[in-house]
Amino acid sequence: MLRHMVLFSLKDTIEDADRDYILGQAARLADIASVRRLDVARLLDPADPAYKTHIATDFDYALLIDFDDEAGLYAYQKDPFHVVFAKEIRERVSGLKVMDFVTSR
Repeated sequence: MLRHMVLFSLKDTIEDADRDYILGQAARLADIASVRRLDVARLLDPADPAYKTHIATDFDYALLIDFDDEAGLYAYQKDPFHVVFAKEIRERVSGLKVMDFVTSR
């Protein structure tokens, strides 16, 4: 199994409606055939002040997507909906990092 992680922060100038739109579009990536699981997550704002000093705050959101294998990832990357989404999100982010991990399940 492969876990695709996209960490990102939206530009400060993004309005709430545009943020909601792009996060909604991110959730729709789950409809792509090779996607096995998808989560759109927001960075935790810890209630425990001591914990705040231990977590990285480089990015505000994470897009976590599981695929069976690399072939599934590459099919996803070529999917027309993903191609449009990737262009749209890149126009709205102030920071972005993409990583892929091989997992045991």
